[in-house]
Amino acid sequence: MPLVRPLWAALMDLAAERDCGGCGLPQPSGDPLCPDCDGLLAESGPWRTLAAVPGTPRTHAVARYEDPVRTMLIGYKERGRTDLRRVLGRALARAVAQTLEAGEMAGEARPRMAPGAPPWAPGMPRTPVALVPMPSRRKAVRDRGQDTTARLAGTAARALREVGVPVRAVSALRHLRSVEDQAGLSREERSANLSGALRVRRAAAAALAGSTVVLVDDISTSGASLAEAARALRAARAQVAGAATIAAARVRM
Repeated sequence: MPLVRPLWAALMDLAAERDCGGCGLPQPSGDPLCPDCDGLLAESGPWRTLAAVPGTPRTHAVARYEDPVRTMLIGYKERGRTDLRRVLGRALARAVAQTLEAGEMAGEARPRMAPGAPPWAPGMPRTPVALVPMPSRRKAVRDRGQDTTARLAGTAARALREVGVPVRAVSALRHLRSVEDQAGLSREERSANLSGALRVRRAAAAALAGSTVVLVDDISTSGASLAEAARALRAARAQVAGAATIAAARVRM
């Protein structure tokens, strides 16, 4: 019995301190990121990506795909750092907001803002918004124990609803055939790997009708995945405004 309290206290100390999901420094506060790493997601970008593959929709990201942001994404997807989902999802919401501003609202007077909305929030869109996550491979979902991209889309949608945007996440896409992991493939190999690989789920088509669609993913590289997803959505008569990712491997202002 005398050992119970010291053991409980030690476990509480471990729970109260974690390493930063970006730079790895200890965080006595228990926050998933240190202030500097958190600032990279809250204050950097948004960046317009450079698409290498024809057909890639207009895409925005909030950071370059380099450390410490790369470490954050790997930690969340591959190392069980689910505590990073909220900060990464809110970063994705910022990229979505920029895509909406540059796409659906281009050339229009800025719509009214929701009361108390942060500076990054988009104006109130005239149609509902559907965030469509890139579908994960079944093996990746099994290995990770969750669909990490779909979870990020849901978190981003909640962040946008908090500032008055009529948005929801819709897992509308599915694979028609197996595809290889895109890592390490050339631009041409990525396009061939994904060509004709996606289709809109029948049950999701009605959910997309009348909505402005924004594709979402964690990273954009060549744009092959986003190009194939946009093709599948447009084939189902969805109105694709663009895409949004947390990080981009090829970026410019």
